[in-house]
Amino acid sequence: MPALYGMLALIQAVTAALLARSARRTPLAAPVRSGGLSALERSGRWIPFVVAVGVAYDSAVVGAGALIGEGPALDALSLGRFAAHAVLTPLLIVHAAVLARRGLLVPAWVLAGALIVFDVVALADLRLEPRWWAGTLRLVSADPSGPPIAALVTTVALLAAGATLWARRRTPWLAAGAAVLLVSAGAAVAVPILGNAGEAVLIAALVVTSPVEGCR
Repeated sequence: MPALYGMLALIQAVTAALLARSARRTPLAAPVRSGGLSALERSGRWIPFVVAVGVAYDSAVVGAGALIGEGPALDALSLGRFAAHAVLTPLLIVHAAVLARRGLLVPAWVLAGALIVFDVVALADLRLEPRWWAGTLRLVSADPSGPPIAALVTTVALLAAGATLWARRRTPWLAAGAAVLLVSAGAAVAVPILGNAGEAVLIAALVVTSPVEGCR
């Protein structure tokens, strides 16, 4: 199973590279009326890339956990996993607004910021404990406090954006990717690798969903 996590990390890293190339190609100076992005929209053009890097890091740490072993090194790497999810995941709400309803960008930034603060504050009380599964070692929260609110809100936003793109542009990929993520996140309680696989599917959906298809 560690090898599968390694493969997922590699796939996610490749998709991150594709997203970086897409971000570099995003029109910067073109007028908004001719298809260019506004300054506020351009500020979030790297969001899919940094999220993809974060999920690749997550898969890589879990895949290497048994090799690293329990101790300060795995503690630090695992804290990085939680911090990456706390800071990066809600930013996809902003990307959802860029794709589907750019008029909601300001509220999207406000909501994402509030969720980031909520999760970062929770990190102060985070206690980690080891958990083995199918030959892999990961550190998980010793005191889970309920469902991951920020992740659920972000997934709902992506589903809504995906549904909008599907209806208006006949582009089903984001809706499909968000739906897969939602189902796999629930199944990950019993089979953890499904959560990482669902993230890989979502990132792949972001690769094939261009910001220029978004709606004002």
